[in-house]
Amino acid sequence: MSQKYADIIIDISHEAIDKTFQYRIPEELSGQAEVGMQVLVPFGSGNRTRKGYVIGITDEPTFDPDKIKDIAGISDKSLHIEGILIRLAAWMKRNYGSTMINALKTVMPVKEKVRKAAVRVEEEDYVILNPPVTVLNDYQQRLVDEYEENLKKGERHTYLLHGVTGSGKTEVYISCIKRVIETGKQAIVLVPEIALTYQNVARFKQHFGNRVAIINSKQSKGEKYREFMRAKAHEVDVIIGPRSALFTPCHELGLIVIDEEHDGAYKSDQSPKYHARETAIELARLSGADVILGTATPTVESYTMAKLGVYRLWRLPCRPDQRSMSTVEIVDLRDELRLGNRSIISKTLKDLIEDRLEKKEQVMLFLNRRGVNSFVSCRECGTAIMCPRCDVAMALHGNRTMMCHYCGYRIPEPRECPKCKSKMIGGFGSGTEKVEAEIKRLFPQAVTLRMDKDTTARKGAHGDILNRFLKHEADILIGTQMIVKGHDFSSVTLVGVILADVTLFANDYRAGERTFDLLTQAAGRAGRGQKDGVVVIQTYQPENYAIAAAAKQDYEAFYEMEMAYRRLMKYPPVYNMMVVLVTATQYEDVFDATEKIKGLLSEGITGADKVRIIGPGDATIGKINDIYRRVIYIKAEGADRLEVLRNKLEKYENDKVSIMVDVNPMNMY
Repeated sequence: MSQKYADIIIDISHEAIDKTFQYRIPEELSGQAEVGMQVLVPFGSGNRTRKGYVIGITDEPTFDPDKIKDIAGISDKSLHIEGILIRLAAWMKRNYGSTMINALKTVMPVKEKVRKAAVRVEEEDYVILNPPVTVLNDYQQRLVDEYEENLKKGERHTYLLHGVTGSGKTEVYISCIKRVIETGKQAIVLVPEIALTYQNVARFKQHFGNRVAIINSKQSKGEKYREFMRAKAHEVDVIIGPRSALFTPCHELGLIVIDEEHDGAYKSDQSPKYHARETAIELARLSGADVILGTATPTVESYTMAKLGVYRLWRLPCRPDQRSMSTVEIVDLRDELRLGNRSIISKTLKDLIEDRLEKKEQVMLFLNRRGVNSFVSCRECGTAIMCPRCDVAMALHGNRTMMCHYCGYRIPEPRECPKCKSKMIGGFGSGTEKVEAEIKRLFPQAVTLRMDKDTTARKGAHGDILNRFLKHEADILIGTQMIVKGHDFSSVTLVGVILADVTLFANDYRAGERTFDLLTQAAGRAGRGQKDGVVVIQTYQPENYAIAAAAKQDYEAFYEMEMAYRRLMKYPPVYNMMVVLVTATQYEDVFDATEKIKGLLSEGITGADKVRIIGPGDATIGKINDIYRRVIYIKAEGADRLEVLRNKLEKYENDKVSIMVDVNPMNMY
């Protein structure tokens, strides 16, 4: 048997995570030492015994074996929460192609002095005009009863809760969490956006009082760490927050809820590029916990797992008290142009807005693009105003400033073409600012609010805007995807989708799925109170399958069409996919590196392996913030083949470039 060595962290704090030490695993501990285990080791010149955690086991010593000390013993064979998180980090390293250090920095609580009081969201901070229903209907009760029965039997499952918009999924979450708390355990509730945290916290506090902790990215590191430590000490029962809340160190984790599980915000955009859904399922396995994935529009991957029986499929097919779904009307914008209407608001939508304003009801208008115009170009020579740091057109904002939405570079709006000096230069396309301006022109009597990245930059802005709209201090809420994610406004009876095509033709194999999700979720914001809702979808592509299925709220029809496309093109979940993104400050360096990487990955691959390597080529956006980007795509029938290729990639060394691996990516770069 070859000699084994353990990489060990002595002080498990954020500052020391990348300071690892190697120890020899003595023969008497061979087979016992595992990743995540707490061990005793001699440390320093005096060989004082310290506790440490094993983060890796290898056959290769990193320096002279004669100078490597032996592990003194195993401190505790039971797995502490720190050990569970270390094992989770090791799993993330294997599955997402990260380094162990990056994975550890992702999952371990950040230790930093608290400089100011933690964020507190009390019930009065977010007024609930439509309190959650406390009595479950028959559909909800059956699911909760099944969960309680499985809990008593000690069964652990991943449940996919597929409920139409407004069907009461949150009440099912709360009831299941109550059962978990009764057993002495804790629950983590993930939401995709900070904006959803405020409403959820208020609803959960009605049931669990001050035993609720809040995690969000607007908190300082110190504030977040304090909430983590409250959870670790079991001073709270429920932890609510976006993706990073998944790594809250709960000693008694019993349930993880992922609300709006379809949302792209659950995929990390930094290494390791983990997906919160998959990572939550692994964390639940390590912790002996359950997972509930809730949504009106399941990801194709999750629904496939449910159809295969890997997940338990739960359904909520209707709204409480049999309230009807909103009526959906599709407006063909090509017809509007033929009729001479060049406004971004169709006649149908304009008439309906007038009606709702007269009735003192509220309206939501959705456009997944901020700013006034998508781009500015010369009508004489066709030159578009591009960001000098990125390969993208700059957007025009209401203050007559042009801005790059990738790096933040700003310039004043040019008065003439920089190339041909023509004065015939102007904006094309629409953004949320332009929609707001048009609404104010058409309906000067209406009070409007706008919610996008520009208006929510300051801390607390999300809650302020949502509060004002919830209190009916405004008639119309205009916004990007932030406004269509799970919010419950009982006075909203009209939702207008300004342009459904914005996401339809993105360079992304999930473009159809993303369009269906956004339209279905947007439609679900209308008619959640006692009055019926109407939804208007404006589009140039009314015949597209994603738009047609969303209008009918028909997930099954969409799923069948989407899976046919995925099978034809060999996209996930039919095939697995990996993207290797290589970046550098010099194009020559990134070009040379990607060519060599393709050669390395291609070695030994035959037709029998069912692996296809595509590229390399420039990324969709070839330069961002003066960093050049090239990509290689790999499709493989089995995930094991991708793991072999990831291991090959680890052998490539080049200090001039950065390499990021993304498995089953959420976009096509």
